[in-house]
This record gives sequence, structure tokens and C-alpha cells, in this order.
Amino acid sequence: MKPINFDLLPDRTLFAGKVTQQKLGRLGLYYGIFFLLACFILALCSSSQWHAFAMGIILPGGGFLAHASFANWQGLIHITLGIFAFGLFIGALVLWFATGNALAPVLSWFLSAVAATIMPHSTIINPLICGRFNVNATWLLPSSVALVLLCTLLLALLKQKHGAKLRLQANEYLSSAGANLASQFHSQDESIEFTLNDLKQMRFLLDRALQPLENFDGLEWIDQFQTSAVRYQLNFLGYALSMAQATHLSAFSGYLSEAQHNLILKQTDYRIWQYWQLENCWGNLQNSADPIARDNIMFTGFCATQIALFHAASGREDFCQPNSFSFNHPVGECFAYNQSLLIDKLHSGFKKSDFYLMACEPNWIYPLCNSIGSAAIKHHNPTLWQQHATDFTHHLEHEFIDLAGRFIPCRSSYTGLALPVFGGALPQALPCFFLNATLPTIALRQWLLLRPTLLKNNQLNRAAFWPIDTGNYGFSRAAAYAGLALAAKELGDNEVAKLCFEQLALENPSQEIAGVKHRENASVWAHCVEFLAKSCSKNSFQQLIGTPKKNKHPIISHVPYPDVLVAHASYQRNSLRAVFYNGTDAEKFVIHLANLLPHRAYLITGSTEQTIIANALGNATFRLLINGRTEILLKQKVTQ
Repeated sequence: MKPINFDLLPDRTLFAGKVTQQKLGRLGLYYGIFFLLACFILALCSSSQWHAFAMGIILPGGGFLAHASFANWQGLIHITLGIFAFGLFIGALVLWFATGNALAPVLSWFLSAVAATIMPHSTIINPLICGRFNVNATWLLPSSVALVLLCTLLLALLKQKHGAKLRLQANEYLSSAGANLASQFHSQDESIEFTLNDLKQMRFLLDRALQPLENFDGLEWIDQFQTSAVRYQLNFLGYALSMAQATHLSAFSGYLSEAQHNLILKQTDYRIWQYWQLENCWGNLQNSADPIARDNIMFTGFCATQIALFHAASGREDFCQPNSFSFNHPVGECFAYNQSLLIDKLHSGFKKSDFYLMACEPNWIYPLCNSIGSAAIKHHNPTLWQQHATDFTHHLEHEFIDLAGRFIPCRSSYTGLALPVFGGALPQALPCFFLNATLPTIALRQWLLLRPTLLKNNQLNRAAFWPIDTGNYGFSRAAAYAGLALAAKELGDNEVAKLCFEQLALENPSQEIAGVKHRENASVWAHCVEFLAKSCSKNSFQQLIGTPKKNKHPIISHVPYPDVLVAHASYQRNSLRAVFYNGTDAEKFVIHLANLLPHRAYLITGSTEQTIIANALGNATFRLLINGRTEILLKQKVTQ
């Protein structure tokens, strides 16, 4: 039996690595300087305006508290304004996270201090009167802030100590039970033929991919900054169809390759990437509209992987050609790229980043996005990936995995601050899927650490599955079930995958309309992830990323869609085997073949028996009656 390899969590007792510590230390130093400066102003200046400004620097909205009182309505107004200004700052922080607008928190803080300073006051209220107590509000604020910061520091130290214990416990669990559990993960003896129900689900994807390039019917336009963005729907539509081609339809191009090609070209539509100029302006203070030029792995890395999977699954190299992936701005600018240039941007982006991993929205770094982009590098240039693997691994381990062994959802490259772990199991599971192609020992370890939270009494622990669909922000666990099934299938954990599929069908039953199946309460993204999961088995993504250039062999090059649906197509042992279903009425359809030997005769057997002869280009056609499941076998005819 092949040995089970996974890494233990590296020894670490500090909450984060050196880069994070340096960033947080710098942030603390800057705030400390402003805090002390504000205290000097409070101590040395008697002007109420200067007091308001200093208190506004110490805390967002704090300037209004210089004139706060519970004794009269003017004082209550100041308290209300202070609370409002602080809430506005919290909203700016949310905007910063959601859209990369790094200016919003700074401006809201500074402008609230200025507003408190210039606000006219009929009287100066120094004591904060509450019942029988008179408190000097001027010094209450800095004292309270200092106390809160001290308590936060002490809490962080306690949490760090507890986290170190959790890390030891995690490694003990991995050492004692990890290998035995991982040995149970394997590829099921799954059919590499899609069922008719599978094909009806696949049509949900194909109908969106095969429409004219300028049309986006059936996709969800909610916002272009976060997880519902149309670009992610296009990415995962492409990922799913590439996986279907690689695992079930390797000898079929036709509408499947056309769909993948269209999805990549749709990414170049201005409506898809126009968001970047705004993000670049308020996040990087640059006005360039070029979505590839700098720190945008959520576009560059995702698209590069979409192209890599298309090339790997189809054997084509359409987007390796110069200017094959170009962005035309309405004002006339053109940003011309191809796959090699995308990989170059990922390569330089890793090298330039203090955290080694690249930012998505300006400043925010997501390990998931980087796990996707790194797969593209490995497929396009395995040697180049080896140059990055060691440093990428080190920074991922120390800066983006917490002491308990969980992925940190994202971290600020400017400040070192990180969002708390949220979103349930999905943000922990998806990196396992993509990392299995580049860092499989870490992917397996992270899945083993996550798995106990997913099960309760041999059933799914629904509490671990976020009740919000990340694809459209609706109240549904569809995306969570699909995403966990995807990671489970790639790692070979068929038990968890089966339970996820069953629960998905139970909570979000599918409906059929005109031969197309969909789940009413599930996002387009969730549909894509579900079909991606159904198309893969253990190490499918890993193998697809590692796929070398294919030798040409006979393929089905065209069938009419949706009249003919291809359930299986593969070339093995000098034979092309294919299975078809009729998507509309049963009748005889023309099937096109390519990559045959010119002028050679081929015998078709199965539901029909006929001989065809390839033309000078190696192409041929034949007519086939398709009524339900229809199987054929094509072999070169042996002449006596």
C-alpha cells in the first residue's frame, strides 16, 4: 500500500509569523505616536476645539465626547453624534474589507475628528454628568482606550497560550489517528459515464456558457466586489466543464470545448473587469484600469487557472498565443495578455509581496485565492512553481494558518490584521481542494483537522455548514454542501461527500424545466461547484493540473447541442468509446469525428454498424439514431 503522507503543523508558539508581527508592531507604533500626541494636546492646550480634535484622534467619534453630558439635550446630541461617528467608522471598515477601499476607514476617522473640532458650541461641557457622579470626559476617553488596549493585549496573550495547546493537541490527533483515517480515503469505483440526470444538470452550465459572448443571461448580477461577482461564476463554470471533459469526456471537444473557450473570453468583457479601476483607485491610489497589472490575484489567478484547466482538459493551447486574452477599454486602451504573461504576473506578484502570497482586493490576502493561482503556475511551468514552493509553503504555514491549525480567511497586507475565522467549514475546505495540486501533504492535513467538525454521530453536523449561500447571499446551505463535497471527493473522503450530496438533495431538491435541472434556492456558483464535485474523484484536480500535453487521438469534434448530449467519450486501447442521449426528440443526428488517419477506414459498432472513411484532413461524419442511451465503439478497420 502506498504510504500516506501529510505534514504535521510546524512547531510554533507565537500567534503569527514574523511578517505579521512586524506589520502589527508598525501599526501599534503609529497609533502610539498619535495617542501620545493627542495626550500632549489635552494636557497643554486649553482650547475646547483642540481638545475635541485630540479626542477625535484617540477614538473615531471621540471628539464629540469633549462636549458630552447626560444633563442636557446639547450633551446628549454630542453623545449621539459620537456613537454615529463610531458606527460610521465600523461601516468604513466593512467597506474596506468588502471592496478594498483602504481610504474609507482613515477618512471617516479623520473627518469625524475635524467635524467635532469645527462644530459650534454655546457652552463647554467638561464633566460627563451621570446621576450623582461627575467625571472628567477629557481624560476618561484616553484612560478607557488605554485600558481596553491593555485588556486586548492580555486577552491575546491568553489566547496565544491556549492556541499553542490546541496546536499540540492537533498534532497528537494527527499522529495517532491521521494515517489510519487517511488510509480510508480512496477513489470509488465510480462510473466515468454521466447519467441522464447528470447531463440535465450539466445543461444548466452549458446553456449559460454557450450563449453569445455579449450575453450573460442566467448569471447573477448582484455585486462585482465580493463572492457573488460574475467573474467567479464564469471561473467555476469553466472549472466544472474542464473537469467533466477530463474525467468523462476526454475524447469529445464539440460544444464542451466551445463552452470553456467562451467562458474565458467572457472574462474580457468590460462589464466583468471594470470594477478594478475603482478598487485600484481607492485601494492602491492608482488610476490604471488594467486588471492584471498588479495585486489582483482574484482575477489574474482565477483566470489563469481557468485557462490552465481548459488547456489541460482539451489538449488545446488557444490562450498561449500572443494577445489571446486581451481587455479593451471603452476609451480605446487595450491591455493585451496571454497565459504566459498571466503566469509572469503571478510570479512577480509572489516575489514582491511581503507575505509572499498576493493580495486580492487591494491589501487583503486570501489563502484560498492564492491556492487557486498557484495551481495555474504549476500547470503552465512546473519548474517555476518549484522555485516558489518553499517560500509559499513557509508563509502559508506561519502567516495564514492559526495556532489551532485553521486557515485564516484573509489578512491585511498593510496592517497585519486578520479577520476572525468565519463562514463555517467552506473557507476551510476549498483551499484543501486546490492545494491538493500543489501542496498535497498540507491539503490532506488540513482536511483531517477539519473533518471532526463536519460529523456528529456519523451524520453531518449542520452547524458547521454556513446557512448563507456565498454565491448570492441567499439563505441556503447549498454552496456549503457542494463545496464540502468537492473537497471531500478530491481528497477521497467518500463518506463525507456522500452525506453532503444527500443533504443537498434533501434541503434543495432539484427541479426540471425543458430538460434542464436546477436547484431553485441555490446560486449559480453553487450549481457549478456541485457539478465540479460530481465530475471528480480522488486526486482529479491534482492529476488535471499535472496533465502534460496530449497526443492527438480520434475525437468526437461536433454534435448538435442540445439535441445530442454526450455522456461519455474516451479513447483507450485503440478504440473510441462514446455514449449519447437525445436531448430533444429521438432521430438520426450527424456526428462529426476528427484526428482520424487520413483516407483510412473505420468501423463503428454498437447500436449501429457502419464503415466510414476519413478525408484528407482526418475528418469524417456519420449518422446515428439516438433514442435514449446509445453507445458506439469506433476502431480502425483492419484490411485483409
